[in-house]
Amino acid sequence: MTRANLLLAALATSMVVGCASDDGSSDEVSFRTGSFEVPIGDSFTCFYTDVYSERELSVSGASGGQGLGGHHIIAYYADEPRPVGHHECNDEEMTNLHQIAGSAGDAGEGPLSLRDNLALKVPAGKQFVLQAHYINTTDEVQTVDDTVTLELMNPADVFAYVNYFVTNDDSFEIPQTASYNHTTYCTVNRDLDVVLTLGHMHEAGRLYQLEIIDGGGATTQMLRNDTWAPSFTSHPPVTYYSVDQPLHITAGTRLRQSCDWDNTTARTVIFPREMCLSFMYYFPGDGDDIVCDMTAQ
Repeated sequence: MTRANLLLAALATSMVVGCASDDGSSDEVSFRTGSFEVPIGDSFTCFYTDVYSERELSVSGASGGQGLGGHHIIAYYADEPRPVGHHECNDEEMTNLHQIAGSAGDAGEGPLSLRDNLALKVPAGKQFVLQAHYINTTDEVQTVDDTVTLELMNPADVFAYVNYFVTNDDSFEIPQTASYNHTTYCTVNRDLDVVLTLGHMHEAGRLYQLEIIDGGGATTQMLRNDTWAPSFTSHPPVTYYSVDQPLHITAGTRLRQSCDWDNTTARTVIFPREMCLSFMYYFPGDGDDIVCDMTAQ
C-alpha cells in the first residue's frame, strides 16, 4: 500500500522490552525502535526485529507513542523472515507482511481496538516487523524514538478471530490550490460479517464517504459519511457492530468510496501524502486480509 519513492530514515535498532507470559494468559508484548531520524516530508520505515512469536498469539489491541509528525507505528508479522535491521519500506516487502495492530500518532492509543472477545491471530514462529510512518512538515530532520505495545488475550477466551477488509484508492492527484473529489468503486467477492468500520484521510481531507450502491448507482446504505477534521488523521470516527448484529455484506455487493480534499499548497498532492481508504474487521477471519480492487468505474 506504499509507493517506492518514500524517503529513507536513518538506521536504528529495534528491541523488545516486554513479552507474554508462558501460560498463555492475558499479557502484552512491547517494542521500541530506538533513536532514528525522520526526514522532511513523508517517510515509511520498516524495522525487522530479532523477535519471533514463540506460540500462536491472540492480539486484541495496541498502544504506543511517536514523536512530532508521527502518523502511525504498526506491528506486522512476516511470512518470510528477513535480516534484523531497518530501511525505507518498499512495495515488494509489504506483500510479505500481515498487519497486526498499532498506535496512531503521539496520543498513545490504537484506534482499532477489538470488542466482544475478538482478536487477531499471530501464528507461531513469525518474525515481528514494525512500520513507522511520519509526515514531517517542519524544515528540519527530526530525531524520534517510537514504541508500540500489543495487548494479548488468553486464546481460550477468544470468541472468534478477525481479519482486515480494506478499500484503498491510491490513484488520485489533487491539483495545487484546489478543491477536489475522487470517487472509486469495488465489488466485494465474498460474504463478510463486519464488526468495525472507519475511513482514513489526512489533514487536507474535507469529506469521506463509503456507500453500498445498487446496479444503477443509487445508494442503498451509507456506511460512512464523515465530515473530516485534521484530528481524524490519527483518530478517525469508528463504528462498531456487535458479533450478534454485525454489518453483513454479501458477495457481489458494490461499494462506492468518495473523498473530498482542499489542497491549499502550491503542489499537486498524491498518495501517500494524502489518503482515501477504509478499514474494516470481519469475522470469522480465515487468515487472509482482503484489499478490494478499487477502480474509477
